[in-house]
Amino acid sequence: MSFVVEFTTGARQDLLKIYRYIKATGNPEAAKSMYEQLSKASDSLSQNPERGNVPSEMEGFSELLCRQIIIKNYRIIYQVIGKVVIIHGIIDGRRNIREVMRQRLLI
Repeated sequence: MSFVVEFTTGARQDLLKIYRYIKATGNPEAAKSMYEQLSKASDSLSQNPERGNVPSEMEGFSELLCRQIIIKNYRIIYQVIGKVVIIHGIIDGRRNIREVMRQRLLI
């Protein structure tokens, strides 16, 4: 069963900010590699979106059942609605997911 993966504007911006940040450290190859890893992991959700777990910070928000997969230091936060996987954010694992989602008006 195949799902459609869609990025919110915020998630696309997250991906570009990560790329630019790593590139600015003087390592464009690492930036490209991380961009590709995060993109590939996001796209892979089209085949098995239920594999991610619910972030502990998001437990108790049953109306917004978000899941996450972790790639290195980043958490890909997403929601499955019908046959669509919506990527809400690609967030540094040290950040407060609940606060980021609140800022994006999801909770």
